[in-house]
Amino acid sequence: MATDPVGESRDVGTLLHGERQVLEMIATGAPLTAVLDALCRLIDDRSGLMSAVFLVDGDGTRLTRIAGPHLPDAWRRATRSFPLIPTASGACGAAVSRREQVIVSNVIADPLFESFQEAARVAAIGAAWSTPFYAKDRRVLGTFAVVSPAVGPPSEPNLQLVARATHLASIAVERYQTEEALRESERRFSTAFYLSPACMVITRFADGRFLYVNDKFVTMFGYSRTEAIGQTALGLRLYADPAQQSVLRRLLDEHMAREVEAKARTKSGEILDLLVWMERIQLLGEECVLAIACDVTDRKRAEEALARSERLLRLVLDALPVSVAVVDVNGDIILSNPAARHIWSEIIHDGRERYARARAWWHDTGKELGASDWGSVRAVRDGETSVNEVIDIEAFDGVRKVVRTSAVPIRDNDGHITGGVIVNEDVSAKMAAEHERNESLVQMRALTGRLMRAQDDERRRIAQMLHETTAQDLAALKMLLARLSRTADHLSDDDRSALAESISLAEQSMTEIRTLSYVLHPPFLDETGLLSALRWYAQGFAKRSGITVDLDLPESFERLPLDTETALFRVVQELLINIHRHAGSATARIRLRRDAEALVLEIDDRGHGIPDASLNDIMSGRGPVGVGIAGMSERIRQLGGRLEITSSDQGTTVRVRLPLVRDAG
Repeated sequence: MATDPVGESRDVGTLLHGERQVLEMIATGAPLTAVLDALCRLIDDRSGLMSAVFLVDGDGTRLTRIAGPHLPDAWRRATRSFPLIPTASGACGAAVSRREQVIVSNVIADPLFESFQEAARVAAIGAAWSTPFYAKDRRVLGTFAVVSPAVGPPSEPNLQLVARATHLASIAVERYQTEEALRESERRFSTAFYLSPACMVITRFADGRFLYVNDKFVTMFGYSRTEAIGQTALGLRLYADPAQQSVLRRLLDEHMAREVEAKARTKSGEILDLLVWMERIQLLGEECVLAIACDVTDRKRAEEALARSERLLRLVLDALPVSVAVVDVNGDIILSNPAARHIWSEIIHDGRERYARARAWWHDTGKELGASDWGSVRAVRDGETSVNEVIDIEAFDGVRKVVRTSAVPIRDNDGHITGGVIVNEDVSAKMAAEHERNESLVQMRALTGRLMRAQDDERRRIAQMLHETTAQDLAALKMLLARLSRTADHLSDDDRSALAESISLAEQSMTEIRTLSYVLHPPFLDETGLLSALRWYAQGFAKRSGITVDLDLPESFERLPLDTETALFRVVQELLINIHRHAGSATARIRLRRDAEALVLEIDDRGHGIPDASLNDIMSGRGPVGVGIAGMSERIRQLGGRLEITSSDQGTTVRVRLPLVRDAG
């Protein structure tokens, strides 16, 4: 090992001169590698050994050589960078781990250099020692390492020399790291400042002049940096209301302004709504103001539009005659209208309490609703939409009501259920009126049926009376007149002519009375059934009207109940009369058949048809012929069937469908 290199005053002077040169390099900002190389050269020149500086990386897991100008190439390659393993990373790794100087007198024999022994043989390294150096916060920055070709410990003067070197190394490295951290901080601040999505400016506190403005300021206000730097907000007319400057100034006198709403004017004159943060800062020894502004114009407009929508919604809800309630996922009411209170007598916002107190029953079955049967529960729990379900409720004041209820789930943009809307309508009065109407309709239909039967009975009675009395009286009259005719030789020609005419009138009256009685109630209907009555009536109608009537009837037919046969016969009568009066058709067709489910009677013509409006009037009982057809429809409905009419400009078809009936009347 080398002997005392600092024993002579001349050598001390040379060492101090070298240290001053290293310090000058540090002070003038020379690169760290150059500074540490110069330090190593100084130590190597004074000691005759070979030194190096290793730095701990950022996460403290590796050592990397930063300087070592005189190291042999083999040792340089082996020690470029290596992990910090306390038991196998040489004297440097041990020095960092132990936070103390580590001396290895024989590198080849020491286990600390197990990974470096081959390189040590090639580089002819005999001994090595390493001294850690620290930052001011006692953090290990790195180590100053010395290697010697000779085996053995270092001399005391060389240890003193290394102690001076580690002091200079710690100064150089910590200053470099501090400056690097500062530069990195400045880079980050500059990047954050200029590329921030928020408008950021730095002004001088004393006069408010802009020192720095970022890109967002330029795009937000329309002023270039050249136009803005050196100007004030007042000078650029950025304040829509100049009085706002004094408000912000008072807040800055208290050091900062937080989330202040302000209005600003752009270069083009557009007014912006801003949210402003301002804070006094020190910059390069001068008091400045950092201001950040966010454009909330769209948000303010959206908030105003939302407020308008909410006011309109409130007006609409308050005006609605139906109950509307909005619930959250827990069933708690978050919005309701006056109609809801009117129906339930009070609003219970808590869902758990409301469902515990509310009672309802299904209107059709009378079964009480369970906790999971409510439409609002199904909407929120299962996403189910229910529409116009009718339930009977007991309002919270004990009054029973009939309610038509609907419920719809509310979903967010991701489709998750966030609540539900419930609409209730009190239909108690409507249901009562409908019940009364239905009862009246049933009574009316029953009365109509009785009237029709009474009408048929009256027709039958009149027909029977005409047949048995009037027709018989006319027959007797004819016989008496015929008797007089046989003894009329003594009468004058005029009297004989009058007698003959009387006989003819009696014969004609008998025929008309017989026809009238058959039309009122054909005896075939009672005696032989519907088919005979239809054939007889169609034949007579054709003679009287001149309309050709085609019959498509089965050869035989089981007898139907008398009410059914009478109803079908009356339908044919009414329709043939309507064809004669209104259709303008030269033909008519009557068809009777059975299908799989019903007895079907069809009457059609080839006339000009019925206009849609008139057909609606006919089916509803309005118009000149509507009463007759409405009466026919009611007859068929009484028997459980239905009457259908289809019409076009090619003609009209009336179809009667009755359930199959087999028992004779």
